[in-house]
Amino acid sequence: MSVKTHIWICALCCTLMLACSGKPSHDEVQGWYEQGKALRAEGEPQEAMELFLKAAHSGTDDEILLGRVYSNMANICRQANEHALAGYVYALSAEHFAAAKDDLAYAYALNNVAWEHAARAHKDSALLLVAEALRIYPLFPLTDKVVETHAAACLFALEYDSVLYYTMPPANDYLMMLRAQAYSYLHVGDSATYYAQILLPRIDNPFYLDDIYYILTHDDPSADAETIRQLSSERADVQKAIEQRHGKLMLAVQLLAQNLYPAPTGWRHLAEVILILLVCLAVVVFGIITIFERRKLYDERTEHDTTRRKELNQSLHLLRESADLKQELAWNDYSAFHHQADKLFHGLATTLEQQGLNEQDIRICVLVLIGLPHRQIAAILPCSQKSIGKLKDLTARKLGVSGGQLREKLTSLVCE
Repeated sequence: MSVKTHIWICALCCTLMLACSGKPSHDEVQGWYEQGKALRAEGEPQEAMELFLKAAHSGTDDEILLGRVYSNMANICRQANEHALAGYVYALSAEHFAAAKDDLAYAYALNNVAWEHAARAHKDSALLLVAEALRIYPLFPLTDKVVETHAAACLFALEYDSVLYYTMPPANDYLMMLRAQAYSYLHVGDSATYYAQILLPRIDNPFYLDDIYYILTHDDPSADAETIRQLSSERADVQKAIEQRHGKLMLAVQLLAQNLYPAPTGWRHLAEVILILLVCLAVVVFGIITIFERRKLYDERTEHDTTRRKELNQSLHLLRESADLKQELAWNDYSAFHHQADKLFHGLATTLEQQGLNEQDIRICVLVLIGLPHRQIAAILPCSQKSIGKLKDLTARKLGVSGGQLREKLTSLVCE
């Protein structure tokens, strides 16, 4: 069953639950939102997401509340580094704020969408969204947020000099963090560690702490071995906390991805059900056709393989019965041998060359494929019988098989 089908099944369940329980009051929806915010602040994003989804699917007509609900869900996605999904959900919050005619909230939401574009290194689209946000609300406090987005877009686009321009002077801790990172990437260790040391006692966000510890560990020219050891230990603890937090966040993100869309109602619901049935029917038909096509292709390949093996066995039989095997393959002249081996064995010599085998390896392979014993192989090459086993194993190893599997491997290469 497809992900889309799962989504609509979840949506149908939500519809049936709401139909049975009745439409919740505005106070109930507001309560779910406030409880979700509290749980999110306490580090329980999954439980918070459940309440936010409940509020989003409640059917409330409070556009401001819905905008805040979607904004909080997007914040969880941002913390999980799921920037594409976060941008989509921030855009939903922007739609609700626009419907409510709340210009400041709408502009903030657009700026959040811009930041998610910046995080995916889509600088041009991020700056277009920022410009639109400023057009809607060109005043403080949005202007400060716009500067942060500009600086972040430059950082993710690897334009570190521009980051320094937008963060001079750093008006808040986030801009100071971006400035420290820019100096670190530009290998200006003194400046990077200067800002990192200022931020260290003021920041409790584990993601930012990890960046600060990295800068202090790698860029501080004055740090002694003991200081670096201590910072590395502290950073390991922070990284462990990040991993634990990320696991919780991803559970919340998965829950959102499965239940994002509100449940359709009335004729729209019936149309969606019919559409799903048609899609399922199309998938079944496509699956049946694919099975038949794969079966036909399998039969064709089997027939092709059988024909090739018959041709190969005939060639091998003729060579084994040949009065002068050396003459048949011109063993003393490698170019003639190579041409004849390709002709008889469907390009085997060229295939082996492409896999890195040398002239001696290819001669060994052809003799093994013909099925000659070590005594005859030693007489043709010429070399001692004791050397043949070693040469055979070395050649087989180059093809990723053992000496005992070499002949079957060569047969499969000829019959491909």
